[in-house]
Amino acid sequence: MSGRCRTLAASPPPHDQRTGHRMTQYTTVELHGLLAERYRGHPIHVELIDGLEPAINLTLADHGDMQIQVAASGSQVFVSTLLAHAEHVNDRAAFNDACLRLNPLNPLSNLGLVQVDGEDRYVVFGELSASSTLDQIDEEIQTLAANTLEAAESLKPFFS
Repeated sequence: MSGRCRTLAASPPPHDQRTGHRMTQYTTVELHGLLAERYRGHPIHVELIDGLEPAINLTLADHGDMQIQVAASGSQVFVSTLLAHAEHVNDRAAFNDACLRLNPLNPLSNLGLVQVDGEDRYVVFGELSASSTLDQIDEEIQTLAANTLEAAESLKPFFS
């Protein structure tokens, strides 16, 4: 054996030849690195928010600095953004009805209500498999951003 060292390049994670899906699941930290690389030079700021459950915050300059959160957990990748603070909705019962009627028309995105620090917030969210391709995750992010803008426009009469 010679005295030379050999450096092995990291090989990409295995993919299913038939579907193109990853055979391993993303972690949030890994996904952060991949999205930061993918969006380098684009008007999208990518930030990792450390914590017990890390998350990725994307700021989309082309969408009015919309902030989208991305997190991988178990077998899913969650993508979400704020639609409205409930306190800015004039008639919540009518708004809830309008959201339920709009939801089936929003491809790949859902409308929901969450509570953060005791405050109700309406969100637009989607989820996909943690073994999805990076292209599929990017498509989810772009679709969610477009659907959020469309939902905000459709629901504008309800905002104070």
